[in-house]
Amino acid sequence: MKKVKLGDMAEIFSGLSYRRYLDDNGDMFKVVVQRSIKKDGILSDFEELSLKSNIKERFFTRQNDVLMKMPYPYDVVCVKEEGLVVSDRIAIIRLRKGHDPNFITHLLTNAHIRKQLYELGSSEKIPHTSLKEIKQLELIVPDFDTQVKYGELLNTINHKIHEDLRQVEYDRNLKEAILNDLWGDADEI
Repeated sequence: MKKVKLGDMAEIFSGLSYRRYLDDNGDMFKVVVQRSIKKDGILSDFEELSLKSNIKERFFTRQNDVLMKMPYPYDVVCVKEEGLVVSDRIAIIRLRKGHDPNFITHLLTNAHIRKQLYELGSSEKIPHTSLKEIKQLELIVPDFDTQVKYGELLNTINHKIHEDLRQVEYDRNLKEAILNDLWGDADEI
């Protein structure tokens, strides 16, 4: 394993300041905004906006892009859907060959990276990081085959966590429904 700066293993740039491209007569685009990137690598809840069509290609997602929120809590996601517009205050990390995006996504959520971001970041009420600081992040990176294996394992664990949380939510709703049913019977008395 070797220690590598993120800037040496990827092209890193910020998303589009889409407000400048708003156009009522423009094309409809799905835009990745801050709330679209959720904890544990979930990407959903896009803005659907009418924008001018002269947006540069680099601001559209490609499969296996890694997106990172620049304000705290620095959530990270690996993109599977192409053609989404990435908004500002989100870092787009396009890994060079030899780096597994799933592994790097999980690695960027690790406590060691959060500590580096804390040490590099601003001391404002809501901490945030810059592209320069993201490029300076030091990661411990094994060979590519090991990255792929870890990435698959960590994705499987994340999937299990999501399923467990979904089951817990289902059970809570079931409990609430049973209690609400009892209240319904009490209203008839």
